[in-house]
Amino acid sequence: MTATLDAPAARRRPRRRERQKISVFTLVITVLLLLPLVVVALAAVNPEPYLLFPPEDFSLHWFSAALDYPSFRTSLVLSLRIALIVVVVGLLITVPAAVAVTRGTGRVRRSVQLAMATPLVTPDILLALGLLIMLTQLSMSNSLVGLVLGHVLVGLPIALQVLVAGLAGIDPNLEHAAATLGASRIRAFLAVTLPNMLPAIGSAALFLFIFSFDNVSISLFLSAPGQTTLPITLFQYLENNADPTVAAMSTILVIVGVAVALLLGRLGGLGQLAGGGRRRR
Repeated sequence: MTATLDAPAARRRPRRRERQKISVFTLVITVLLLLPLVVVALAAVNPEPYLLFPPEDFSLHWFSAALDYPSFRTSLVLSLRIALIVVVVGLLITVPAAVAVTRGTGRVRRSVQLAMATPLVTPDILLALGLLIMLTQLSMSNSLVGLVLGHVLVGLPIALQVLVAGLAGIDPNLEHAAATLGASRIRAFLAVTLPNMLPAIGSAALFLFIFSFDNVSISLFLSAPGQTTLPITLFQYLENNADPTVAAMSTILVIVGVAVALLLGRLGGLGQLAGGGRRRR
Protein backbone atom coordinates (compact mmCIF):
# COMPACT_ATOMS: atom_id res chain seq x y z
CA MET A 1 0.00 0.00 0.00
CA THR A 2 2.83 2.38 0.87
CA ALA A 3 4.63 1.56 -2.35
CA THR A 4 1.44 2.29 -4.27
CA LEU A 5 1.10 5.71 -2.62
CA ASP A 6 4.77 6.57 -3.16
CA ALA A 7 4.66 5.77 -6.89
CA PRO A 8 2.84 8.98 -7.98
CA ALA A 9 5.14 11.07 -5.77
CA ALA A 10 8.17 9.39 -7.34
CA ARG A 11 6.87 10.22 -10.81
CA ARG A 12 6.29 13.85 -9.82
CA ARG A 13 9.85 14.40 -8.59
CA PRO A 14 11.54 14.16 -12.05
CA ARG A 15 8.90 16.48 -13.50
CA ARG A 16 9.53 19.00 -10.72
CA ARG A 17 13.28 18.85 -11.38
CA GLU A 18 12.67 19.36 -15.11
CA ARG A 19 10.51 22.41 -14.41
CA GLN A 20 13.20 23.80 -12.11
CA LYS A 21 15.84 23.31 -14.82
CA ILE A 22 13.63 25.03 -17.38
CA SER A 23 13.00 27.92 -14.96
CA VAL A 24 16.73 28.39 -14.33
CA PHE A 25 17.49 28.22 -18.06
CA THR A 26 14.72 30.76 -18.79
CA LEU A 27 16.06 33.06 -16.08
CA VAL A 28 19.61 32.89 -17.47
CA ILE A 29 18.47 33.62 -21.03
CA THR A 30 16.28 36.50 -19.82
CA VAL A 31 19.18 38.06 -17.91
CA LEU A 32 21.49 37.73 -20.92
CA LEU A 33 18.91 39.43 -23.14
CA LEU A 34 18.13 42.25 -20.70
CA LEU A 35 21.68 42.97 -19.56
CA PRO A 36 22.67 44.99 -22.68
CA LEU A 37 19.46 47.03 -22.34
CA VAL A 38 20.30 47.82 -18.72
CA VAL A 39 23.82 48.92 -19.74
CA VAL A 40 22.40 51.23 -22.42
CA ALA A 41 19.84 52.70 -20.03
CA LEU A 42 22.46 53.39 -17.35
CA ALA A 43 24.82 54.92 -19.92
CA ALA A 44 22.00 57.26 -20.97
CA VAL A 45 21.77 58.85 -17.50
CA ASN A 46 25.46 59.70 -17.35
CA PRO A 47 25.73 63.54 -17.23
CA GLU A 48 29.18 63.60 -18.88
CA PRO A 49 29.41 64.17 -22.68
CA TYR A 50 30.78 60.68 -23.34
CA LEU A 51 29.60 57.12 -22.96
CA LEU A 52 30.44 55.71 -19.55
CA PHE A 53 29.35 52.66 -17.60
CA PRO A 54 28.64 52.65 -14.74
CA PRO A 55 27.60 56.32 -14.68
CA GLU A 56 29.35 58.64 -12.25
CA ASP A 57 26.17 60.66 -11.59
CA PHE A 58 22.51 60.82 -12.64
CA SER A 59 21.02 63.17 -15.21
CA LEU A 60 18.14 63.17 -17.69
CA HIS A 61 19.78 65.83 -19.85
CA TRP A 62 20.50 63.50 -22.74
CA PHE A 63 16.88 62.40 -23.01
CA SER A 64 15.77 65.98 -23.68
CA ALA A 65 18.75 66.42 -26.01
CA ALA A 66 17.71 63.33 -27.99
CA LEU A 67 14.13 64.55 -28.34
CA ASP A 68 15.30 68.05 -29.32
CA TYR A 69 17.82 66.87 -31.93
CA PRO A 70 16.32 67.90 -35.33
CA SER A 71 17.56 64.88 -37.29
CA PHE A 72 16.14 62.48 -34.71
CA ARG A 73 12.75 64.20 -34.73
CA THR A 74 12.57 64.25 -38.53
CA SER A 75 13.57 60.60 -38.79
CA LEU A 76 11.15 59.64 -36.01
CA VAL A 77 8.24 61.26 -37.84
CA LEU A 78 9.26 59.54 -41.09
CA SER A 79 9.58 56.15 -39.37
CA LEU A 80 6.13 56.57 -37.82
CA ARG A 81 4.61 57.52 -41.19
CA ILE A 82 6.16 54.52 -42.93
CA ALA A 83 5.17 52.15 -40.12
CA LEU A 84 1.54 53.30 -40.20
CA ILE A 85 1.39 52.86 -43.99
CA VAL A 86 2.96 49.42 -43.62
CA VAL A 87 0.31 48.47 -41.05
CA VAL A 88 -2.55 49.44 -43.40
CA VAL A 89 -1.05 47.78 -46.48
CA GLY A 90 0.03 44.71 -44.55
CA LEU A 91 -3.43 44.14 -43.05
CA LEU A 92 -5.07 44.57 -46.45
CA ILE A 93 -2.88 41.70 -47.67
CA THR A 94 -2.74 39.39 -44.66
CA VAL A 95 -6.42 39.40 -43.62
CA PRO A 96 -7.62 37.94 -46.97
CA ALA A 97 -4.56 35.68 -46.99
CA ALA A 98 -5.45 34.34 -43.53
CA VAL A 99 -8.99 33.63 -44.71
CA ALA A 100 -7.60 31.79 -47.74
CA VAL A 101 -5.28 29.70 -45.55
CA THR A 102 -7.94 28.69 -43.02
CA ARG A 103 -11.04 28.50 -45.23
CA GLY A 104 -9.66 27.92 -48.73
CA THR A 105 -9.07 24.72 -50.68
CA GLY A 106 -5.85 22.78 -50.43
CA ARG A 107 -4.31 24.28 -53.57
CA VAL A 108 -5.18 27.84 -52.55
CA ARG A 109 -3.87 27.24 -49.04
CA ARG A 110 -0.54 25.91 -50.25
CA SER A 111 -0.09 28.72 -52.77
CA VAL A 112 -0.75 31.45 -50.19
CA GLN A 113 1.49 29.83 -47.58
CA LEU A 114 4.31 29.49 -50.12
CA ALA A 115 3.97 33.12 -51.24
CA MET A 116 3.90 34.42 -47.66
CA ALA A 117 6.83 32.27 -46.55
CA THR A 118 9.12 33.45 -49.36
CA PRO A 119 10.18 36.72 -47.62
CA LEU A 120 10.90 34.71 -44.46
CA VAL A 121 13.49 32.47 -46.16
CA THR A 122 14.99 35.24 -48.31
CA PRO A 123 17.84 37.21 -46.67
CA ASP A 124 16.86 40.82 -46.05
CA ILE A 125 19.92 42.09 -47.91
CA LEU A 126 19.02 40.15 -51.06
CA LEU A 127 15.42 41.31 -50.76
CA ALA A 128 16.52 44.93 -50.38
CA LEU A 129 18.98 44.66 -53.27
CA GLY A 130 16.34 43.18 -55.55
CA LEU A 131 13.86 45.92 -54.64
CA LEU A 132 16.52 48.58 -55.21
CA ILE A 133 17.31 47.26 -58.71
CA MET A 134 13.61 47.00 -59.58
CA LEU A 135 12.77 50.50 -58.30
CA THR A 136 15.78 51.97 -60.08
CA GLN A 137 14.55 50.49 -63.35
CA LEU A 138 11.13 52.04 -62.66
CA SER A 139 12.68 55.43 -61.70
CA MET A 140 11.11 55.14 -58.22
CA SER A 141 14.25 54.69 -56.12
CA ASN A 142 13.87 58.13 -54.49
CA SER A 143 10.31 57.55 -53.27
CA LEU A 144 8.92 55.95 -50.13
CA VAL A 145 7.44 53.12 -52.19
CA GLY A 146 10.55 50.98 -51.82
CA LEU A 147 10.73 51.40 -48.05
CA VAL A 148 7.05 50.62 -47.61
CA LEU A 149 7.20 47.62 -49.95
CA GLY A 150 10.31 46.21 -48.28
CA HIS A 151 8.95 46.64 -44.76
CA VAL A 152 5.63 45.06 -45.75
CA LEU A 153 7.36 42.01 -47.22
CA VAL A 154 9.44 41.52 -44.07
CA GLY A 155 6.43 41.72 -41.76
CA LEU A 156 3.97 39.63 -43.78
CA PRO A 157 4.91 36.12 -42.51
CA ILE A 158 4.59 36.99 -38.81
CA ALA A 159 1.38 38.95 -39.28
CA LEU A 160 -0.11 36.08 -41.28
CA GLN A 161 0.81 33.59 -38.56
CA VAL A 162 -0.97 35.68 -35.92
CA LEU A 163 -4.08 36.13 -38.07
CA VAL A 164 -4.26 32.46 -39.03
CA ALA A 165 -4.03 31.45 -35.37
CA GLY A 166 -6.74 33.94 -34.44
CA LEU A 167 -9.04 32.91 -37.28
CA ALA A 168 -8.56 29.21 -36.48
CA GLY A 169 -10.06 29.84 -33.06
CA ILE A 170 -13.33 31.17 -34.54
CA ASP A 171 -16.07 28.63 -35.11
CA PRO A 172 -16.95 28.66 -38.84
CA ASN A 173 -20.45 27.50 -37.94
CA LEU A 174 -21.20 31.04 -36.73
CA GLU A 175 -20.66 32.28 -40.27
CA HIS A 176 -22.74 29.42 -41.64
CA ALA A 177 -25.55 30.31 -39.25
CA ALA A 178 -25.53 33.90 -40.50
CA ALA A 179 -25.69 32.59 -44.08
CA THR A 180 -28.74 30.46 -43.28
CA LEU A 181 -30.46 33.61 -42.00
CA GLY A 182 -30.07 35.25 -45.39
CA ALA A 183 -26.73 37.01 -45.11
CA SER A 184 -24.40 36.87 -48.09
CA ARG A 185 -20.97 35.32 -47.66
CA ILE A 186 -19.23 38.70 -47.53
CA ARG A 187 -21.80 40.19 -45.16
CA ALA A 188 -21.58 37.14 -42.87
CA PHE A 189 -17.80 37.52 -42.75
CA LEU A 190 -17.96 41.27 -42.04
CA ALA A 191 -20.71 40.97 -39.42
CA VAL A 192 -19.64 37.78 -37.62
CA THR A 193 -16.06 36.70 -38.31
CA LEU A 194 -14.30 40.05 -38.64
CA PRO A 195 -15.40 41.39 -35.21
CA ASN A 196 -14.11 38.19 -33.59
CA MET A 197 -10.80 38.67 -35.41
CA LEU A 198 -10.18 42.15 -33.98
CA PRO A 199 -7.76 41.01 -31.22
CA ALA A 200 -5.71 39.07 -33.78
CA ILE A 201 -5.84 42.01 -36.21
CA GLY A 202 -4.63 44.34 -33.46
CA SER A 203 -1.75 41.99 -32.66
CA ALA A 204 -0.81 41.63 -36.33
CA ALA A 205 -0.89 45.42 -36.71
CA LEU A 206 1.49 45.84 -33.77
CA PHE A 207 3.87 43.25 -35.20
CA LEU A 208 3.85 44.98 -38.59
CA PHE A 209 4.50 48.32 -36.87
CA ILE A 210 7.44 46.96 -34.86
CA PHE A 211 9.02 45.19 -37.85
CA SER A 212 8.80 48.37 -39.91
CA PHE A 213 9.91 50.81 -37.23
CA ASP A 214 12.98 48.79 -36.16
CA ASN A 215 14.08 47.61 -39.60
CA VAL A 216 17.69 48.39 -40.51
CA SER A 217 18.77 46.21 -43.43
CA ILE A 218 15.91 47.15 -45.79
CA SER A 219 16.07 50.82 -44.79
CA LEU A 220 19.83 50.93 -45.29
CA PHE A 221 19.47 50.01 -48.97
CA LEU A 222 16.25 51.83 -49.85
CA SER A 223 16.48 55.09 -47.89
CA ALA A 224 16.73 58.05 -50.27
CA PRO A 225 18.59 61.28 -49.39
CA GLY A 226 16.49 63.22 -46.92
CA GLN A 227 14.33 60.16 -46.21
CA THR A 228 16.36 58.40 -43.52
CA THR A 229 14.53 56.35 -40.92
CA LEU A 230 15.37 56.62 -37.23
CA PRO A 231 17.56 53.46 -36.89
CA ILE A 232 19.74 54.59 -39.79
CA THR A 233 19.99 58.11 -38.35
CA LEU A 234 21.14 56.65 -35.03
CA PHE A 235 23.87 54.68 -36.78
CA GLN A 236 25.00 57.75 -38.72
CA TYR A 237 25.10 59.83 -35.54
CA LEU A 238 27.37 57.27 -33.86
CA GLU A 239 29.91 57.58 -36.68
CA ASN A 240 30.86 61.11 -35.58
CA ASN A 241 29.63 61.38 -31.98
CA ALA A 242 30.20 59.43 -28.78
CA ASP A 243 27.87 61.18 -26.34
CA PRO A 244 24.93 59.43 -24.61
CA THR A 245 22.31 60.94 -26.95
CA VAL A 246 21.92 57.71 -28.90
CA ALA A 247 21.76 55.73 -25.65
CA ALA A 248 18.97 58.02 -24.43
CA MET A 249 16.97 57.64 -27.66
CA SER A 250 17.53 53.88 -27.58
CA THR A 251 16.24 53.75 -24.00
CA ILE A 252 13.10 55.61 -25.07
CA LEU A 253 12.56 53.09 -27.87
CA VAL A 254 13.10 50.20 -25.44
CA ILE A 255 10.45 51.61 -23.11
CA VAL A 256 8.05 51.94 -26.03
CA GLY A 257 8.90 48.37 -27.09
CA VAL A 258 8.15 47.04 -23.60
CA ALA A 259 4.80 48.85 -23.65
CA VAL A 260 4.00 47.31 -27.04
CA ALA A 261 4.99 43.84 -25.75
CA LEU A 262 2.65 44.26 -22.77
CA LEU A 263 -0.12 45.32 -25.12
CA LEU A 264 0.54 42.29 -27.31
CA GLY A 265 0.30 40.10 -24.24
CA ARG A 266 -3.08 41.62 -23.39
CA LEU A 267 -4.33 41.08 -26.94
CA GLY A 268 -3.03 37.51 -27.02
CA GLY A 269 -0.71 38.14 -29.96
CA LEU A 270 2.29 36.44 -28.37
CA GLY A 271 0.28 33.31 -27.68
CA GLN A 272 -1.10 33.30 -31.21
CA LEU A 273 2.41 33.72 -32.62
CA ALA A 274 3.50 30.68 -30.62
CA GLY A 275 0.61 28.66 -32.06
CA GLY A 276 -1.86 29.30 -29.28
CA GLY A 277 -4.86 29.53 -31.58
CA ARG A 278 -6.96 26.40 -31.56
CA ARG A 279 -9.59 25.41 -34.05
CA ARG A 280 -12.96 25.07 -32.43
CA ARG A 281 -15.06 22.06 -33.25
